[in-house]
Amino acid sequence: MRVIRSVALIDRAGSFDLEIEGERVRALSPSASAAAPRWLAMPSLVNLHAHANRAYAASSQRPASLSDAVASAKRERANVSIEDVRARAARLFDRSIAHGVCSLRTHTDVDPVSGMVAVEGVLAAAAQVRTSLDVEVVAFASAAADPSQPETGALFAEAVERGASFIGAVPALSARPKAALEALLDTALALEVSLDIHLDEHLEASNALIHQLVDATLTRGLQNRVTVSHACVLSAMPRDEVRRLLDRMAEAGIVLVVLPELNLYLQSRGDGAPRLRGLAPVLEALKAGVAVRFGTDNVRDWFFPFGDGDMLETGFVGAMAAHVDAAQDLAALVCGGRRRIEPGDVADLLLIPASSFDDALARRPDGRVLLRRGRTIDAIAGASAPLSGHAGLVDAGD
Repeated sequence: MRVIRSVALIDRAGSFDLEIEGERVRALSPSASAAAPRWLAMPSLVNLHAHANRAYAASSQRPASLSDAVASAKRERANVSIEDVRARAARLFDRSIAHGVCSLRTHTDVDPVSGMVAVEGVLAAAAQVRTSLDVEVVAFASAAADPSQPETGALFAEAVERGASFIGAVPALSARPKAALEALLDTALALEVSLDIHLDEHLEASNALIHQLVDATLTRGLQNRVTVSHACVLSAMPRDEVRRLLDRMAEAGIVLVVLPELNLYLQSRGDGAPRLRGLAPVLEALKAGVAVRFGTDNVRDWFFPFGDGDMLETGFVGAMAAHVDAAQDLAALVCGGRRRIEPGDVADLLLIPASSFDDALARRPDGRVLLRRGRTIDAIAGASAPLSGHAGLVDAGD
């Protein structure tokens, strides 16, 4: 058993000792020390939306608009190699581990031009960090692949056979968006996989597809198997309509993933100063019982020139932009639904050199320590490492 002494927690004030036995949290108890805590203990971070195969590919580009970014990414895919993708993904995975991320879902391009290049590269990078980072792969039909076409269905099937556990696409980029959405749902049923769909990444309420998705999810019996990423259009709809829609999303078990940095950066871009934030209504969705999560989305590529895969930074931006003030609600958004550390939890934990959750969000300091199933992960090598050497962090098990 190991005891990590005098840490702050998200859900209560004071200083606590954290006991870990094997792979689980055994107990939390008030610390005997009168000193203020210098480290925060919290659930490890979860990034539910990334694009690892594109990460760090175009850090200096500023897209004129969302459509400009889509065109730039489409041009690049024709020339990318498996090794290019592996190197990009490996960099993102390594940085994610250093930030304290234990699980990451990546939307990985498949299309007739690049085939399985992105899937193979991402899976190769994921294999290198499998003891430190859980990687979920979404076979993502890019702008060059229409889900309603048979060849795209074949690409989905091949990607799933190789290891993808979700399929996804951007129906709005297809010639017939409604048909593309229906085909995507049918393919998920046929392949027996879940969906994570880039849906309604715009502010035109008249063109929203989310009502169709909710209806189709319930009709096809796909409850608890569908994730909607973006849904920016919800911020442009009448409040009463949004409330009714969120209630139905909760009924269907649809997860809503909000991407604070990207949605703020790209929505209404090129139209002068934006008048709408372009974020789905996080607080209203939580109140309706919708499972809401945050993700980093693109990192230094054609869509977004900033970021480093740090979900604590995403939480900081999301807290400001979506007015999420409750600490445990914000923790759930960046920790895959975990609101706090509880006895009996798997010891997937993050230690941050900060006196509180607010302090951690304000400074987002380096020097974090990730624990996977009670084992300390070295941020560089991905191997087990002791806690000794971290100033002010006392581990009675070292």
